[in-house]
Amino acid sequence: MSVNSSTIIDKYFKLWAIVLPITSFLVIPSIQGTTPAYIFALLSIGVVPFLTKFKGKGINYIRDLLFFLYIFICINLIGQLYLSLDVKFNPDFSTVRIIDDEDISTIVLRKSMFTQSLYLLAAAATFVFVKNFYKQSWDKFLFLGVCILGIYGVYEVIYFLLFHENGDFISNRTFGDGTHSGSLFQTISIGSLVLQRLKSLTGEPSMYAFTVLPFWIYSVHKKKILIHLFLFITLILTTSTTAYIGIIIYTLIRIRYFGVKDKIVLFLIVIGLIVCLLNWDFISMFVNATILEKLSLSNDSGIERFMLFTNHMDFYKNLPLFTQIFGMGFGVVRSTDMFSTLLVNNGIVGFVLFTLLFFYPVFKLENTYQNIGLKAALIVIYFSMMISVPEYSYLSTWLFLGMAYNMIPKRNIAYNTSYTKSNLKIPG
Repeated sequence: MSVNSSTIIDKYFKLWAIVLPITSFLVIPSIQGTTPAYIFALLSIGVVPFLTKFKGKGINYIRDLLFFLYIFICINLIGQLYLSLDVKFNPDFSTVRIIDDEDISTIVLRKSMFTQSLYLLAAAATFVFVKNFYKQSWDKFLFLGVCILGIYGVYEVIYFLLFHENGDFISNRTFGDGTHSGSLFQTISIGSLVLQRLKSLTGEPSMYAFTVLPFWIYSVHKKKILIHLFLFITLILTTSTTAYIGIIIYTLIRIRYFGVKDKIVLFLIVIGLIVCLLNWDFISMFVNATILEKLSLSNDSGIERFMLFTNHMDFYKNLPLFTQIFGMGFGVVRSTDMFSTLLVNNGIVGFVLFTLLFFYPVFKLENTYQNIGLKAALIVIYFSMMISVPEYSYLSTWLFLGMAYNMIPKRNIAYNTSYTKSNLKIPG
């Protein structure tokens, strides 16, 4: 790859990075999938071969993308072939949440399988692009993009406090017949205080948490103190169970690597204790409203999630054995968790391959401080998806997957200090 083409690819991603976290704004409002990040992702499929002339990293990019698509197509074709031969199979979609609810009769080659695959193509393109071309100099633009997202979210929260109305003037994405907003305005009442839940330019507060959690973790491991403190505050302002569970999982991971005396662990624990002691009544109401009611099925959200999970698992258990192994096809159903969604759509094979995709770099990466951050980010993303966020098309997920895979062949070159059980310490 020539110096000029490398420079263009470098600049291409820096622009892409700034808009990568945004999901509620469409460049062409009438066309779904035209978020700036998706446009960059899909255009990269043509940009990379053109600039690299199928040489060096360019051929690796094409090879990785084709391999990803080959596995995906094979799994779906096998499942669709069986469904087309099983004339007795007549599933009842009334108990599950299908993506195309206007079509309840089609079993083989559903339209949603093709439309949803376009989003996956953008995700795969992001993954293989970052896997092959990532440079650490890109990090400043990644942090710039996520900070812009956070600042806009804080603006919305403050605007609501001042004027008691939605201040989002950028989001224009809609779903269905155009009446369903692609960025939900939600508030939470804690005693007499009414707050807007921070969601910024994402679908909803849990989607903001899902997007920002890996950036927050990575900023901690890049020692970007102001950035990780700011992102931490925005995560708290989401009042999202996804955010709090992600923070808890990350804290446990840090304890695993660095022990209870680790300064970040102590910071999180101390801040939590101070806030609880000074505002116990407020905190008890806050925890009850944001976590306990959901976990105990005392609110509508918790009840809906539990019912959808059990309904999708019951639906899966009643599928033919071969369909349980390979699934009904990508993009058929969408529960409130990725676990049951994956099992119905792509079966045991799809679930296993998806899990391996995330945990291969977790086991292969060396335990440098930055790499531990990437491992933690992938673990938090994975469990957030499995438990509460069945969202495969958010490009932040595939960004961090690509970064982790990119670091595997460099693990002994980029960093000379390896952290073992006996000398695990935080740099600086």
